[in-house]
Amino acid sequence: MIQLLTNSIRIPIIVFLFILNTSFHGTLVSLCAPVKFVIPLSGWRHLWGKISYWISGGFIITNNFLLKIFFHIEWDVKGLDNLNPDGTYLVISNHLSLLDIPVAQGLFLRRIPFLLFYIKQELLWIPFLGQALWALEYPTMKRYSRETLKIRPELRGKDLETAKISCEKLLGHPVTILNYAEGTRFTPEKQTKTKSPYINLLKPRAGGIHTVLSSLGDEMTCILNVTLVYPGHSSPNFSDLMYGRVSRIVVRIETLKLGEGVVPSVEEIRGKGGSLAVKNCLNELWCVKDKFISKIHSESQVNTETNQPTNEPSSTESVGSSSTTPFSSE
Repeated sequence: MIQLLTNSIRIPIIVFLFILNTSFHGTLVSLCAPVKFVIPLSGWRHLWGKISYWISGGFIITNNFLLKIFFHIEWDVKGLDNLNPDGTYLVISNHLSLLDIPVAQGLFLRRIPFLLFYIKQELLWIPFLGQALWALEYPTMKRYSRETLKIRPELRGKDLETAKISCEKLLGHPVTILNYAEGTRFTPEKQTKTKSPYINLLKPRAGGIHTVLSSLGDEMTCILNVTLVYPGHSSPNFSDLMYGRVSRIVVRIETLKLGEGVVPSVEEIRGKGGSLAVKNCLNELWCVKDKFISKIHSESQVNTETNQPTNEPSSTESVGSSSTTPFSSE
């Protein structure tokens, strides 16, 4: 009864503060868009682009603060060392929840360039949101439904062409592209429906990643292979977070260099079999990722049954000596 009463008071406050944070910073970023557009000079646009990213950083810091004070989450993070805020990165990750993006934004803020990801072109026409996304230079993609492709097969592949053009506009600037290779959030139902060969993952798609690597490969610092696990949850939803059921988040970040190990070189990626090479690489990474996720879930279940603490390092040890929490606002 006490917990129910606490949640009935706490949850509306949390939701209100999240909405307020989004509205406030979203409006400020949107106002940068017309100012940026007034003078068509690259230096002027670059300046207002940096201001837009700075404002968006305030949005992320506020989200981090809200998560920290309202939710008692144990963080287990490894792999944030030796990152460069002036580099060029491709971040690939499994996708489990709406929480994934705030987690990624909080972890990587000021460690690498601001996270961008592909958006549908239609979003650019939404008032305020579209202007904010344009001001932040999010790369765009035009999606076509299966029905449209059946009627107009000549449109097949046009979405990747649009994505390539958007991606090439980012050349010459520090940038990070975030790509969820599965294309959608994992659920056990989707895993069964798509006949995924993995227990905890959907089959990865190579198209978007191949496009990014083909366009930005010469400037790519490295690929960051992120594995997200919410122990005890195959795919937590918003209510799981709100009711405090997400008690632990495990993140592993692996640095991959083009042309090393299972990762193809830029020449291979741009060659005739480039898409297949990227697909084979993703399948290899997903096999390892799937086994790790199963291991974490298994350990979590054992620890719950025995009521013993995990043997994994605490967040203060795993993030690195320079920070005490992955959601540092430094």
